[in-house]
Amino acid sequence: MEAEEKLKRLYPMIEDGLTELDDILKERIADLKLSRDKAKAALDRITRSRTGPHSLAPALIDAFGRVMRDNITRGEIPFRKADIRTLVDRIEVDDHIVRIVGDKATREQAVALGASTEKAVRCFEPKWRARKDSNL
Repeated sequence: MEAEEKLKRLYPMIEDGLTELDDILKERIADLKLSRDKAKAALDRITRSRTGPHSLAPALIDAFGRVMRDNITRGEIPFRKADIRTLVDRIEVDDHIVRIVGDKATREQAVALGASTEKAVRCFEPKWRARKDSNL
């Protein structure tokens, strides 16, 4: 974490007397501590949410495989690339074998979340305008 590294550099400077602990530095240290705590909390939330099922039903894996195969063979090119990049880290080609290498946890999470046949569409929320004019 960047905030943690910055704090680690600041503390020795204060201890060795290279810098004074003035109000500005106190405020900066408080900001860095807050950033560090927020980052740790976010990491904890992510870690807790990644604990998915340890075993997946074969039918679920089969359904996910069919949807992915369909998306990769018939989907639009940008979606094909995005689908492959999501699950594949690298592809190794030898004389007699092709290996598709990816993170197992990522694949398990994708299967556990469900093989949705609907395309993901980016959405936005229009900004509310009090005078109902579109031009500022």
